[in-house]
Amino acid sequence: MPRAPRIRWTWSVLGAICVWLTVVCWCLATQHSPAAPAAPDPEALRADAATAVHRQDAASFQRLFAPGTAGPGYASRYFTELFAVPATDLRLTLVRHDDQRFLVLRGHLADGGHLCDAWPVQDSGGRSVLSAVPPTSGPCDPHVASAREDRRTTD
Repeated sequence: MPRAPRIRWTWSVLGAICVWLTVVCWCLATQHSPAAPAAPDPEALRADAATAVHRQDAASFQRLFAPGTAGPGYASRYFTELFAVPATDLRLTLVRHDDQRFLVLRGHLADGGHLCDAWPVQDSGGRSVLSAVPPTSGPCDPHVASAREDRRTTD
């Protein structure tokens, strides 16, 4: 009676490890990555930011910032502060100042003041992103401030 060939247990374990590694590599290669942050160009970034501001969508606004420049709750805290006093005529524009491009949010506050906030626009891997790191000078001078009271101006 012919005898069936025996496979050593080490070859079985080695085969199982190879199959497992193949499955892991395939899963990593085919998984869907999260949506790329920001926008393909500065104008698309401005449009996405305008939509997020007008919808008061903090999650969409947060995705426009470069990693490491805005903390996890930056956009929600900013929107809470921004909409604490009713603001009208909110508009976002792209402005060049000192060879730097900024996304500038301007509007009128219900108490008669004006609002001006600016974020530097940066390139990150071919995409346009915002930076939450305040510049030393910008289009909202006399200075770019971080406190709401400092951002108010009166005519």
